Amino acid sequence: VFLSSQNRLNEGAREFLRAAELSRSDYDLSVTAASALRHAGRNEDAETWYKHAASLKPEDASSHTNLGAILHINGKYHQAAAAYRKALRLQPNDPTTVTNLYKLMSLIT
Repeated sequence: VFLSSQNRLNEGAREFLRAAELSRSDYDLSVTAASALRHAGRNEDAETWYKHAASLKPEDASSHTNLGAILHINGKYHQAAAAYRKALRLQPNDPTTVTNLYKLMSLIT
């Protein structure tokens, strides 16, 4: 956390990633690593860890919203839409997910 707060994002991401790799069944560490990687601009790596987090908690809507967001950022629009729709099946009318899906659909159509 200190490294991230000091704008040493890549270094901080490496540390969070190391922790997540040592405890692959820890959902919170997986999400933290994914978020740190995203903030460091390592979006493909972040996608991997958001997918992993979603696999750890497949019934958690926020897992799928996060995954949808990184897929959206990475230009994988159809996969992002599927992730957002899964999140909305789990948590209907979530404002963040609805907004993200709306923005995504304006790019696709």
